[in-house]
This record gives sequence, structure tokens and C-alpha cells, in this order.
Amino acid sequence: MNIGINIWPPMPARPQALAASWSIFDHGALREFLQRARDVGIKQVRFELRWAEVQPGPQRISVATLNGFQRGLDLAQSNHLQVVVSLMSATLGPTLHLPDWALGIPPQALTTQSVQALLTVPPLTILDNSFYRHEPVRDLYADPDMRSAQRYLLREVVGNFADHPAITGWLLAAGFERVRAPTDHRDMAAWWADLAEQARAYGANQLFGYVDATTLSNRASLRPYDIAMAGGAVVVSVGPWPPLGGGSPARGEAACFLHAIVAGLLAEEINDTAAAQVVVADLGWPTAPVSNLIGWQADHIFAQPTQTFLAHEEAAATALQESLVNLARAGAATVWLAGMVDPPEDHWNVPPFDSSWIARTWGLWTANGRPKAAWDALREVINRLPTTKTLPALPIDPERYWRDPATELRRLWHEYRSEAASV
Repeated sequence: MNIGINIWPPMPARPQALAASWSIFDHGALREFLQRARDVGIKQVRFELRWAEVQPGPQRISVATLNGFQRGLDLAQSNHLQVVVSLMSATLGPTLHLPDWALGIPPQALTTQSVQALLTVPPLTILDNSFYRHEPVRDLYADPDMRSAQRYLLREVVGNFADHPAITGWLLAAGFERVRAPTDHRDMAAWWADLAEQARAYGANQLFGYVDATTLSNRASLRPYDIAMAGGAVVVSVGPWPPLGGGSPARGEAACFLHAIVAGLLAEEINDTAAAQVVVADLGWPTAPVSNLIGWQADHIFAQPTQTFLAHEEAAATALQESLVNLARAGAATVWLAGMVDPPEDHWNVPPFDSSWIARTWGLWTANGRPKAAWDALREVINRLPTTKTLPALPIDPERYWRDPATELRRLWHEYRSEAASV
């Protein structure tokens, strides 16, 4: 099982800086982060190309962002690290994120029905670059202008970087369903297959599609089967947020369970080979920066007020070790850890750090350069993970599951936790 980690380009010490920006970042700090990853035995990094920054207009690309991204790729290559590029993502950590041109209602779509829908469902809070917006999201799946903009981005980014020796794959359109609910999974399958076809036409090699507990609870969502049939490997996000992962780290049961669900569905609907290619993403837990914050804290996750559990560092370290061992035993192909380094406290007023404890504290290093207990736990376990699958697959009937996925996910989760508690 390969281990990767999500690394955002570190912010320079200037008040106008953006988080996760490739146009202006601290090159020396990024070099140091990549060296740390290499030295501990990590083989792969996930680089996020912040959508609002790289594509400031539907048919416009940011040259400064691509130039900075080129330097980041070169640094990864010099450290012998593979890069998975997250492109066209609708989230930035636990924050919803889109370009401003993907928001609002175009005049041709301003109908009585659309206005009534707006009055019924208030717009989400979505970060563009520096500002939060409260506007409806355009139809990312069927609007011809939105589809054209997505194809343009694939052409400009994949077309220019597909041959870079550091890039090993592309994660496309992660988190879309959190900003725009789907209505039919067949339409979602066709939309994602079109993205995959376009990306391959511009030279993409390995493609990844994204699911999480929310999509696995919705009949209309993009399904693991749809991604695999379009030639992609399935990434399941196991981040520490509702509906499953929002509690204390415990032994990482939620992460292992979500992997088991996706692998079980793929094994039944396609074959064992597809099940063996599942990638687990966003594994990690926010830790309390000071001891009196351990426990539940008010938070915002994907534009919803909620509670986040800030763990003791030792608890997060134990959960990380046990999760990695169990995921290796279950046959996971790769695990992408959630974050490398926490932002300094004087950046907590910068989006998305201003609204989420998770984005502030789920790194494996503190902002002042101290490795957390989870980093030492990773160093201890990374070279002694099981090399063969030994855990049985979770038995799932796909037809029963997709008839009422929300109910089935809750039922299977209850059974899984009951069995885990008895071990």
C-alpha cells in the first residue's frame, strides 16, 4: 500500500496572500515539506490546483498560477515524489470553493421556477478566492457554458502538464455534489465519463474519481461503478466530518468502513481488480493546539455549522497507526493523508482557516516546526505495513444497497461498529 499526503503550497508572510496559492507561495518552505515527506518514506503527494485561482474566467487561465505550479512539480520531482493533481475541485479542505463565474443565475435561466427554488433552498456559503459568496451554484453538469469551461481547463492544464515526469495521475471534480446536488446518477455517470474522455485526449494517464459518505448515501450520485466503468480509479474521502467521521479518532473505524463499502461494491459490480485500486483520501484528525481545547468545538464544515472533535495528539497518532495497518490488511491501494503542516495562528484569519478547526489543525506538523505524535507514528509504521490482503471483504448486495443507500449505509455502519467493538 502506498502512502501519500496532501500538501498545499505554504503561504508567504504577507497579509494579502491566499491559502493554497501556486501563484505566490514560500518556495523554501515547500522544498522543506517535500523533503520531510520523502525522508519519512512517503512516495506520493497530492497537489491542489485551486480552481478559482487557476481559472479566473470561463475561458481564461492564470499563467502566474501555472508557472508556480510548474516550480512545485519540479520540486516534487527533485525529491523523487509522485504527484496526483487535484483539478476542478469544489472543496478546499472542509470549505466549499468555486470560481465566482460558476455562481449566480444566468439571465437565460432566470425563470419563475428558478426563483422559487432559490426561495426554498438558500444559497450555500462558498469561497471563491478571498471572499465568501452567498449565491446559487450554476448547473455544473448540464449548463453548456459550465461544461465548456471545464473542457477548457482540462485542455489548458492537462494539455500542458500531462508529460511532466512527476505527475502520476489526476483527480477530477472532487466534491462537486457538495455544492450542486445531482438529480440522476446516469446523468452524473455520463458527465464524469465525458470529463475522463477529455482528460485522456489531452494526455492524462491515470484518472481518479471521488466519492464520500454523502455521495454514498444518495441514489442520484456518481457511483464507484460509474467511475470504474469510465476507466478511473475510485477515491473515497474519509475526512473527519459528518455523517460518519466527525467524532473522536478512536481506531479509525469510519475510514476503514468507508473503504470497505467502496471495495465491496466494486467487487460485486465489477471485479476484484477494481476493488483493489481504491484510494483512501483525507485520512487524519484535527488536534487540539492547547490541552484545554481537547473535545468538541463549534465549527463550520462545508458551509454547515457543526461540532468538531479536537483530539489529543497521542489519540490521533494511535488512530493513524491502526487505520493504516487495517487499510493495508483490507487491500487499499493507496492512502492520502489529510495534511502536512498546520498554518501559523496569524493565518487563521485567512480563508479557509478562518472558518474551520479542521483546516487549522489536521496537519502532522505544527506551524512552529514540531512533528506531532502522528508523524512519529507514521515513521514507525510506514515500512512495516502488511503487504498482502488478509481481511475479508464486506459482503454487500449492490441492488439492495442502491435501492436506499442512506438506510443501508447506516445499517452497515451499525453492524461494522458492533463487530469492531467485539474484537
